[in-house]
Amino acid sequence: MFCFITDGIAQNEFKEIRFEYEGGIKKAQYLLTGKVTSKETGLPLDNVAIHIDGFFTGVNTDKNGLYVFPLDSGRHRIVFRRFGKQADFYIVHIYRDAVLDASISNLDFQLEMFTVMAEERDRNVKSPITGVTKMNIEELKLVPALMGEPDVFNVLQSMPGVTSVGEGSAGLNIRGGQADQNLILMNEAIVLSNNHALGFLSAFNGDVVQNFALYKGNVPAQFGGRSASALNIDMRKGDFENWKGSVSLGTAVTKLMLEGPIKTDKTSIIAGLRRSNLNWKLGTVDQLDVSNSRLNFSDVYAGLTHRFSQKHTLEWNVLHTGDRFQFSDQFGFRWNNTVSSLTSKNLLSDNFSLIGMLAYGDFTNRFFEPSPNDAFEIANGLQYQQGKLSALWTTETVEFTFGVEAVNYQMKPERREPLNERSGISPATVNKQQGLEWAPFVGLDWNVSETFSFSLGARYSFYQQNGPDSVFIYRENLPISRLNIVDRVAFESGPIVNYGGFEPRFSFRIALDDRQSVKAGASVMNQYLQTISDATGPTPIDLWQVSTSYILPQRSFNYSLGYFRNFKENDWSTSVEGFYRTTQNQLEYRDFAQLFLNPHIETELVQGEGMAYGAELMIQRNRGGVTGWLSYTFSRSLIRTTAPFQEIQVNRGEWFPTNFDRPHILSLVGNVNLGKKRFFNASFNYSTGRPVTAPTANYIIAGIFVPDFGDRNQFRIPDYIRLDFSYLTNGIVREWNDSFNFSIYNVLSRRNAYSVFFERENQSRRLRPFQLSILGSIFPTMAYTVNF
Repeated sequence: MFCFITDGIAQNEFKEIRFEYEGGIKKAQYLLTGKVTSKETGLPLDNVAIHIDGFFTGVNTDKNGLYVFPLDSGRHRIVFRRFGKQADFYIVHIYRDAVLDASISNLDFQLEMFTVMAEERDRNVKSPITGVTKMNIEELKLVPALMGEPDVFNVLQSMPGVTSVGEGSAGLNIRGGQADQNLILMNEAIVLSNNHALGFLSAFNGDVVQNFALYKGNVPAQFGGRSASALNIDMRKGDFENWKGSVSLGTAVTKLMLEGPIKTDKTSIIAGLRRSNLNWKLGTVDQLDVSNSRLNFSDVYAGLTHRFSQKHTLEWNVLHTGDRFQFSDQFGFRWNNTVSSLTSKNLLSDNFSLIGMLAYGDFTNRFFEPSPNDAFEIANGLQYQQGKLSALWTTETVEFTFGVEAVNYQMKPERREPLNERSGISPATVNKQQGLEWAPFVGLDWNVSETFSFSLGARYSFYQQNGPDSVFIYRENLPISRLNIVDRVAFESGPIVNYGGFEPRFSFRIALDDRQSVKAGASVMNQYLQTISDATGPTPIDLWQVSTSYILPQRSFNYSLGYFRNFKENDWSTSVEGFYRTTQNQLEYRDFAQLFLNPHIETELVQGEGMAYGAELMIQRNRGGVTGWLSYTFSRSLIRTTAPFQEIQVNRGEWFPTNFDRPHILSLVGNVNLGKKRFFNASFNYSTGRPVTAPTANYIIAGIFVPDFGDRNQFRIPDYIRLDFSYLTNGIVREWNDSFNFSIYNVLSRRNAYSVFFERENQSRRLRPFQLSILGSIFPTMAYTVNF
C-alpha cells in the first residue's frame, strides 16, 4: 500500500520484542492483543491497519483502539499503519499469549516521503514460491488506467509475463498462455466473465477489492482446473464499527460504496455499485458509425460477514456484472455474469483451521444483428456449482494444507432467435454437454532453515462427462468430419467418458544471503474446461466447452527458474526469471470453421501441442519521492497441430505463433509524490505486434477475384506503443474527505492497430490492407470522489 513516512522512519526501524515461553503446554499459535493510541493526545485510534510479515491481515483496531489476532509461534514483523500517521514497526518473537501496545504520532507533511508496500520489501527474496505477484488496492490506484479506474487487470499487464491480445480484447495472456488457461477467482470462487467494455476494464470494482495474488510460476495445490496460472482476488469485508462510504462522479464511471455494521463487532456488510457514462463520449466522434454506437456496463458487489466468535465466521459474497455493446445498426453483444459464494472459516484449535465454501456461477452471452429483415440473436452460456473444503495445520516452521474441491459444469443450450416478426431467420437450438470435475489436494510449505525453504504440493484430478448427450460415430481411419458420420449414440444420463491425472507441484528457495536468493519450480496441471473461438482474442461470444470423447483435456508441464536481489535496505528490488511450458491437447480451429449452432463441434476443431518459453526482468523502487517499476518480458508462444490426417492440419503440422505471441513487452510505471497529498503517475507500454494471417496472392477464377491466404499467423501487425498520465489530489474541500483524479489514456494519440483486414478499394483487383484501431485517440477522464 502507500503511506507517508518521516525521515525518522525512513529506514523502517523495527523495535524488537521477545515474549518468551513461560512453561506449560507449547502451542503452535498464540494470541497477540493490544491497544493503539495517539502519541500526541493519548486517545485510542480506530481503523489502524495491522500488517504481519508483509501482508495486510484484514484486522483493524476497533473504536477503542483495541485489536486481537492469532500468531504462529516464532518471529514476525508487525507494522501498524494509519493514514496521516507515522507507521510503527516491530519484530516480535512470540512463544506465549502476549500484549503489545503501540503509540503512533502524526506525520510532519513537510517531510513526507512515498513508499509502495503491498508486502514487505524483502518478500520477493524470502518467499519460496516462484512467479508470484501480490498487490493491494492502494497500489492499484498508482497506475494510470482507462476511465481513471484503479484496475487489477490494468496493473497486471504492466508486470512481467502478463499481456493481452490488444485493446478491445478481453482476458489476460500469462507467460504465453491462452486467456482460458488462467484460473480467475473471487475469494476462491470461479469467475468466468471478468471484463467490461470489451476488455478495457476488469469486472472487479477497486472500491471493494482488498488485494490479489497472481501465481504464474508454481501454482499452489489448492488451485486447479487451468493449465497456466491462478489469480485470486480477495474482496474487502465491511467495517464492524462504523458506517462509512464513498460516492464518485466521473466522465466515464459513476460509483457508490457503502459499508458498516449491522450489529457492532458481530455482523458487517459492504456493497459497491458501478455504472458506465461512456455514450456521451461516443457521440462526439466524427465517424457516423461510432457516434451511433452504444456501450453500457455495470457491476454490483455485496459482502456480508458474521462473527459467531473470534474463531468462527461466515461470509457471503455476490458479484453481478452486465454489459451491452452495439456497433451502430450492424451488430452487438450482450453478456452478464453472476457469482455467489458462502464461506465458513473456523479455527478449531491453536494450530488447526477448517474452511468450507459453496459457490454458484451463471454466465450468459449473446450476439445479435439488428438488421431490418434478418435480425437475430445467438445466446449461449454456462452454469456451474463449486464446493471446496480445505484444512490448514501449522507449526513454527511448517504449513500443511489438505482438502478436496469439486465443480459441476452445465453448458446452456445454444439458441438462435429472430429479433422481430419481420425477420427471416428461423429459431434453432443445439443442446450442449455437462461435466463434473473434482480433486483432492495436499500441500506442504516448510521453512527448513534461514537459507532453505520449499513448497511441495500434489493434486489428483478426476473428470467425468455425464449425459444427456449424443455422441457421433465417425468412419475409422478417416478425418473427423460431418461427411464421415456413420452413427449417433444417445446417452440419457450417466457417465459418457472419464479422464484424470496426477498434478505434482514443487518449488524451493535457496538464500545466498539476506539480500539475494535463487528459486526454481515445476508443476503439472490439467484443464477440462476450454474456450472455443476463431476470433483473434477472447470475445463475449466465445464458447466455453467441457471435455468430451473427442475434445481431450489439456495437460501442461511448467518449469521456472529465478534469481532475486534487493539493494539499499530493500529500497530497490530486482528479479530475473525464466520459464518454459509445454501443453498437450491445445485447441485450434480448422480453416473456415463453423463454430456456432453446431451439434458436432469436434468436426471444426483440431488439437495439438503448445509451447511457451521466455525470460522476465523486473526492477522496482519501493520507497522514496519517486517509486515505480520497469518490467521487460521476452516470450514466445507457439502451437502445432498433431492430427493424423494431413488435410486437417494447420500450416502442415509445423510450429506457428499463436494469436497472442508477442515476443517483446516493455512497461515502465512511475509514481511521483508532489507533496500535500498530490500525486503524479505515468506509465509507458510497448509490445511487439501480434500475428495475423494475410493474403499472399490473388487469382481470377471465372472472372471472380479469389485471394490466396498464406500460412496462419505468418505476418504481424505494427508494434503497440502507449503512454498514460494521471494526477490525483486529495482534500479539495477542506471540511470533506475527498479526492480528484484526472487521467489521460493514450497521451500520444497513437492509432494502435488491433487487427488488419483486407478489402478491395473501389474497382481495384488487388486486396489492400486496412488497419482497425479500437481506441485511436487521446481519452481523458475525470472523477471526483467524496468519502463519508
